[in-house]
Amino acid sequence: MSAVEQMDATTISQLLRGIEIPPQPQMLQLISAEKKKEYPDLKKIAAAISKDVALSAAMLRAANSPAFATRGKVTSIHNAVLSLGTKNVIGLVTGLSLRMALAGKGKVNLDRFWDTAADTAIICSVLASKFRVFEPDFAYMLGLFHDVGMALMIQKFPNYLEILRKENLAENKEPITAIEDRHFNTNHTVVGYIVSRSWALPDTLRETILLHHNDEAFATSGALAKQVGLLTLSEYFCALAQKRPNDHMWHRFGPVIIELFTLTESDIEDLQDEMGELLSGF
Repeated sequence: MSAVEQMDATTISQLLRGIEIPPQPQMLQLISAEKKKEYPDLKKIAAAISKDVALSAAMLRAANSPAFATRGKVTSIHNAVLSLGTKNVIGLVTGLSLRMALAGKGKVNLDRFWDTAADTAIICSVLASKFRVFEPDFAYMLGLFHDVGMALMIQKFPNYLEILRKENLAENKEPITAIEDRHFNTNHTVVGYIVSRSWALPDTLRETILLHHNDEAFATSGALAKQVGLLTLSEYFCALAQKRPNDHMWHRFGPVIIELFTLTESDIEDLQDEMGELLSGF
């Protein structure tokens, strides 16, 4: 268990320094409770989601994305729940609920941030299926949630993005978390971990969020290394598709990830083209 996982409420409060963690929505608690039952009531789940028009629209868009590859166009929440299954539904509702919970907070428009998170989630889920690393629903939730701490820090600290730009992350060998710790006395992986714990996300997801910028994640070739590696690969392809500077994580861990998944440079080029086409068609 890491030091962060053992933190008490006082320590967490000091680290967050006034960063407001949105509470887990009651609807998500209801859906999670249904999932734990031997026979979940899918009609009850669909009815709960349908009460929120904005969430319903966002969920239908996500359900029809390449991330889930449902048969035919999903046109109702009931059909979405039946087609996707409770695990995928919980992943979608969790990610979308968080985006909506943070919308409108602070003076910074986060639409671009969340669009990038959604694109990363799609790529991550597709690659998870392709490489058979972990379940697509887990991969999708990881893609949506991994940088949620950054969204909260953007809203809390007006100079956050300016500081990161000045540090020139694409060329800087120093981890982004070290830069954040130096300027803000906390970093987005810690904040993201606390959010994921508050929202009762799976332990493996919390650990990946906490360590996805940490060398420790690649200490072995086990599940954590593959989860962080696939996330980093997904962020890299997303950055290329959006014509942004190459992701700084790829500069640090690219060779390790290529070896981890036994890829070649040719494989990377083919996957880059495939993921670019995937996003352009969505």
